[in-house]
Amino acid sequence: MKNRHTVLNMIRSAAQRMAITDGDRRSTVLNLMCSAAQRIAIADGDSRIFCTKTTIGFRQQMDHTVPPKEFKWTPGNMINENFKLGDNGHVCVVLNRQIQIPAHVVKSLWTNAAVRCAVDGGSNHWREFLLGQAVAKRPKGAPATAPLEPLDVITGDFDSITEETVDFFKTTPKIHTPDQDATDFTKAISVLQPVMAQRKIHDVVVFHDTSGRLDQVMANLNTLYKTQKDNCNVFLLSGDSITWLLRPGKHTIQVPLDLVKTQRWCSLMPVGSMAHNVTTTGLKWNLYHTQMEFGGMVSTSNTYSTEFVQVETDANLIWSMGAYDFEDKLRQAAK
Repeated sequence: MKNRHTVLNMIRSAAQRMAITDGDRRSTVLNLMCSAAQRIAIADGDSRIFCTKTTIGFRQQMDHTVPPKEFKWTPGNMINENFKLGDNGHVCVVLNRQIQIPAHVVKSLWTNAAVRCAVDGGSNHWREFLLGQAVAKRPKGAPATAPLEPLDVITGDFDSITEETVDFFKTTPKIHTPDQDATDFTKAISVLQPVMAQRKIHDVVVFHDTSGRLDQVMANLNTLYKTQKDNCNVFLLSGDSITWLLRPGKHTIQVPLDLVKTQRWCSLMPVGSMAHNVTTTGLKWNLYHTQMEFGGMVSTSNTYSTEFVQVETDANLIWSMGAYDFEDKLRQAAK
């Protein structure tokens, strides 16, 4: 055991020195050394991996041999006065859950959307929302509001949509997606992506308030992993949070000042795989070259020290944050 760790440490030290001193030729040598370290660990019954191509790639990024890909995020555009993402608008998707997002936010996002979709039973909840708005009391003397733009499409395997809803949306196109190897949510994004590509739309805002079922929560996160690409950013918006996927690279998130001042929560979660090297700035509790994984380090119940948060990561991370004053409004409504 002692000899094994001595050899491994020697190899790792040599790899690190080579990374510092040898410039462009280091990648091949580093890969050979890392492979040797892995073979020794496996041969001696040690399942730990001390050096991987992922960490080498991240070290090259950190040394600026390979600049990290940069991403900029402005979640305030979803929940502040703009209520719009992207120059060409965004897609709105309604999942099969009761809509708990404040009505004015829902209506503004819907109005500014370029494409509007309900997923199977989500059409039931959209019908309920529309009927609720139709009977909602207006302040005395306030003008009547214009009806909301109609749904463009309803997708799904149609095991949840009711007959009343089918009749209510009888003129809305419906696309049957019967494949049971993917969720209706995932299939809906696949249906929408060709339209998004044609119209140069990059952002999808999903009304997704959680069901209380962990399997559905995890399925929605899995859809983020399966569908998010350079030209397709999927945001899960609920009555109290915004959640999306941070891919490998350097991310700058502009946090609304209200969230910073009220010290709203935020979190970084390495769902599905290990992140070997995560560094942040702008959080109350920052990470510095931290390894993150379930069963190890995760960052929950964090908050902000500045308006701009930077996250540099070598692997996918789920970013989730409390959304503006939604939580306060919900508490007041409950009272």
